[in-house]
Amino acid sequence: MQGADPIGHQARELNMCSDELISESVEFIFLDHLVDVGRVMDWSDPSTAVMSRSTAAVLRSLAGSDRPISVRQLARLADISQTRARQVVIQLSEHGMVTVEAEPGVHLVRLNRDHVATDHAVALATLRSRVMNLLRGEFAGWHPPALHASLYGSAARGDGSTSSDIDILVVHEPLAAESEQEEWDDQLARSGQMIYRWTGNWASWFQVSEAELGQMVSSEHSLIAEWRRDAITLVGSSFPTLLRRVR
Repeated sequence: MQGADPIGHQARELNMCSDELISESVEFIFLDHLVDVGRVMDWSDPSTAVMSRSTAAVLRSLAGSDRPISVRQLARLADISQTRARQVVIQLSEHGMVTVEAEPGVHLVRLNRDHVATDHAVALATLRSRVMNLLRGEFAGWHPPALHASLYGSAARGDGSTSSDIDILVVHEPLAAESEQEEWDDQLARSGQMIYRWTGNWASWFQVSEAELGQMVSSEHSLIAEWRRDAITLVGSSFPTLLRRVR
């Protein structure tokens, strides 16, 4: 009988340990990835956290129609191809969330509002509108109040991604006393935390006084054109009204 091979035995043990270390390393890398990027929302369409962009677009379009519409009309309203619209309709009809009526030369699609999942699915598909309402409610409760607050950048244009911050312009009265500045800063910090809890995205504040905004207008700052084009007013005077006032 031959003796055991101690060198071979040790080599096998080392290989097993290496495999375990590699497995653990891969797991930690994956978890780190989740920590780094898994906490943010795609602001171009927040509903993509739970459904495809095209499914959300179809649900929004059907929810906004009080009559049956053709697949061609649906594709146009949802801004997707007819092929993709047809695929989504088939998928939703298999779950009973839409009904399809065959008419001469056309198939008419209607949202089944009696389905137990419809209200929830539509709510998910309209998450962007819900977050906008939450922002308006948050800023309306500010004290001291803002003269103006608006969404701009990719969040306003709808072309953001999961890595996008939420860009917010805030115009305020002059903050003369140090206590006023501290109160204002605390207010921004609290609202920033709320926005993060709602969306997983950080707010990026651009705050100026009305006088400072006037100086930006006079110097033709590049952001003025962007705000004029993209800004979505959340509270206070609209941006065009604000511009007329500071000129």
